[in-house]
Amino acid sequence: MIISKEKAKELLKLSVQVNNGLTDTSGDGATLVFDKKYGIMFCAYMPGRQGRYGESRGRIALSYFPASQPTNIRFVTIAEGDDVYCHNALGMGEGRVRVFYEKNSHAEGDHNWCYKDYDFLHDTLSEEQTVYVKHPDGEKEPLTLSVQFRYLEERGYHNHTYLKTEQIGHCGYFRDEYSVAYGACVSYLAEPILFRSYDDGATVEFFAVYPKPAQYEFEYKLLGDRICAIYRTNKDINAIGYSFSDDGGVNWAEPEFFKNSIQCRPRIINYDGTVLMCCNYFNDDTQNRPSIQQGRTSVCIFYGEERIPVADLYSKCGLVNVSLCDILNDIYFAYSTSELALEYQNGNPAVRGKDAVRYVKLGDLIPKE
Repeated sequence: MIISKEKAKELLKLSVQVNNGLTDTSGDGATLVFDKKYGIMFCAYMPGRQGRYGESRGRIALSYFPASQPTNIRFVTIAEGDDVYCHNALGMGEGRVRVFYEKNSHAEGDHNWCYKDYDFLHDTLSEEQTVYVKHPDGEKEPLTLSVQFRYLEERGYHNHTYLKTEQIGHCGYFRDEYSVAYGACVSYLAEPILFRSYDDGATVEFFAVYPKPAQYEFEYKLLGDRICAIYRTNKDINAIGYSFSDDGGVNWAEPEFFKNSIQCRPRIINYDGTVLMCCNYFNDDTQNRPSIQQGRTSVCIFYGEERIPVADLYSKCGLVNVSLCDILNDIYFAYSTSELALEYQNGNPAVRGKDAVRYVKLGDLIPKE
């Protein structure tokens, strides 16, 4: 079906807040993971204080609930302190989820990537572990910015060298049909590094570089032998880009840019044998392009590499840093609201903030002839 703005308005009224409204006055960056065996949806996010830019750095949280009835929600604090930031999540089956995050993302020098495992059947949270990079010679070392930058420099990329205080960046983990996990490292305006993992992300192996700089966010999925990628470009381009590789990441097609897209976290998932992509956009008729990353009110979801629009979502309270999950061809959608941020005026950053993480079933988005 095609979800129009009118239909979306009614659907979004059914959304449920899935961050802890009693203790979290804001929520940033939902990441959805579905456990097929138990029908449980996990949502990793960054809670924080409302009305403060950068409010979500310093804590990583996890909520979980029945995917089809998100009313009995439980909450777990995964990590806090040390300027933790930039969460990712990977479902491990059997009611377990692995949540990744970055340490010391505002600090000078190296930042490392860590993870903890949560088991909802036994309500247990593991000790913090460090993510390692395995090199072709078999040697391992912690995944940090310097390791990432060294890999890029060895391949002739030097755009990143003046930004050593920026974070490793955001990319959603995913699995292929053989249970190999994939993801990417992204620093601010550096070329993204693609990696694979044979142990649920505890150890990663770099295998390719996307040859153009991304601004914080880069996601990709495998579609047969093709790697399909969507990313947030630099400020000069100021759009969301799409590209692909048919040779394992050695060569990439010139990127195509989404019309009227806005610099915010784009998403891509496997869906119905193709890809489903989404990004924020602005109204071309009114030229109503928001001036800040937080104040986004419209999202378009596209089916296939031909980018057929299948959903046009709008909320006056904001649709920010969205996430998609496919369960039996029904799409589930999470997002952050940003009502205060929509009132943001340059020079008055005190009103910045996000209000909630919300979750709703959008349904079957496969285009019908």
